[in-house]
Amino acid sequence: MIFSKQCQAFAALLILVISPSSLSIEPQVQSQINRHLLQGNTALSLEKYDEAAENYKSCLDLDPDQESCLINYASTLVDMNGVPSYDQDPSIQQNRLVTAQRLLRHVLDLHPNNGDAAFNLGLLIQDSSKSEESTREAARLYLIAVKASLEEGEERWDAWANLASAEHELGRFLGFYGARRAYERSILLLEQIAEQYRSYTEELSSKESSVHFDEKELQNVHAEVRGLNAYLSKLYYGYGTVLTEIPPADCLGLMSEKDSLLMDTHDGIDEESAKRVCEMNAINAMRLAVNLDSNNIIASHMLAAMTEGEEGDESNKTGRQRASNEFVSALFDDFGATKMGDRELQMSSSSALFDDFADTFDEKLGALGYRVPQFIGNVAHELLKQSNRKSFKSALDAGCGTGLAGRFLRPLVEGPIVGIDLSKKMLELAAQCTISKGCGLKEESNEETSERSDQKLYDHLASLDLETTTLNDLMSGNDFLDEVRHGFDLIVAADVLVYFGDIQKLLTNLSKLSSDTAFLIFSCERIEEENAPASGWKLQISGRYAHSKSYVVEAAKNAGYNLVGYELIVPRMEKGEEVKGHMFQFVLGEINSNDEL
Repeated sequence: MIFSKQCQAFAALLILVISPSSLSIEPQVQSQINRHLLQGNTALSLEKYDEAAENYKSCLDLDPDQESCLINYASTLVDMNGVPSYDQDPSIQQNRLVTAQRLLRHVLDLHPNNGDAAFNLGLLIQDSSKSEESTREAARLYLIAVKASLEEGEERWDAWANLASAEHELGRFLGFYGARRAYERSILLLEQIAEQYRSYTEELSSKESSVHFDEKELQNVHAEVRGLNAYLSKLYYGYGTVLTEIPPADCLGLMSEKDSLLMDTHDGIDEESAKRVCEMNAINAMRLAVNLDSNNIIASHMLAAMTEGEEGDESNKTGRQRASNEFVSALFDDFGATKMGDRELQMSSSSALFDDFADTFDEKLGALGYRVPQFIGNVAHELLKQSNRKSFKSALDAGCGTGLAGRFLRPLVEGPIVGIDLSKKMLELAAQCTISKGCGLKEESNEETSERSDQKLYDHLASLDLETTTLNDLMSGNDFLDEVRHGFDLIVAADVLVYFGDIQKLLTNLSKLSSDTAFLIFSCERIEEENAPASGWKLQISGRYAHSKSYVVEAAKNAGYNLVGYELIVPRMEKGEEVKGHMFQFVLGEINSNDEL
């Protein structure tokens, strides 16, 4: 559901508005239109969606171009998708959304600068697709909403916020309507609203207050304040993230702006010092995000990354040694859904990073030149040849995500392939992968499908923690996995260790999941030995961990592994630059002297 009734700042603000009478419509007909509109609005406010829909349809039968009926009918259809008592068949839900988009587009055909229709359509478009094309269209629509609110003299923080997130996603940070300024405007406007609620709360709580209230009202106002603080927290997170991504030369240009939220701009006298000012303001923004909402685990993790572990979630003592399960789930469950609708504003950089991001995860990684799964497949194939094996008996894809590595593992494994990941939505996508479709393979229409082409890439998928998973966890209720009761022949982890600082516990547990002489292949982001701290790993400003080669080899040795292969790799591109990485190949136990390895 997109159009919220929980916060009056959200989308469908026309439900109590009656459009002016059309000069071409007879007064008697206009009276009927107004009656249907009012009855529809009343029904919609009472959540009687069938009645609201019937009235809006009757209104549009009389005047197909009636602006308010078009917008509010669209709102009704979207709201119906969020109510279990209405038909929730996917095809019917999709039809409602398609109809809602058509209604809103019709409004914009008639009134190109209608801010409410543009805002609502932008939400629907972003909700239906996470593609760059959709994000560009949504950004254009949010800009219409922003400009309309400026012309009306009532700026909308939600329009600015959604414009900020869309521009952020597109990497357009600067300019009057760029992500940086859009975040600032939304923050300032929402701060004003939040302050009004806080003042009202103080007045209600004061013994000298003349305002009559009951305890339930006070609780409701406190809940509103918490909700606004949560939105502000996510806006500050986005703002801080943008500031870290702005190049030094552009930071220098911001130092002369008079109306920005940036502090200490007088210290930015050249590119280097201006970049430091941007970074310090980014840290301050992340601090505010954490202070406003202690449940914003992504902001907490990123604050720790920015301050090299000096700040962040103190309640999570392992947070500096690895990303928490909550952070990883949040990172992979809702990535890319930074929209202001009835859902919470979520972060567009990492409870929620990969579920909303999951639908376009493969596409986005492809755009970054991500090739780690292919690298792992190539390495596994070479290990087979070097060890004189025809195939692996079984394999564990540790942190499998949407199953990109499974595509390269399936031809090499004769027995079961098992995938583990924290994100349930990622696992849902991996479960759809077969020999002929999904998991990085572009879907092609082919009427002649063999039984083998429909074979699943993964024999079993589970949402488990890699540091604590046992073979019993995996085999419980899965008799067909009996052949892995003594461990997996091969374990791979593609870009998983970037969420772990201290990897000792992880590697030790992976060894417990391995059979004798099993192979382990994984990638890490790389920190050079001379730059590595004593620990051998570092939490980077990206929020990911990097490891030195010597630390990884030593930790693997302590877990019973021996290094049999190593190479430098470029796992992906980031901001136009190559990310430094390395690929490790280990065997559990002593290397057989008769083996080519």
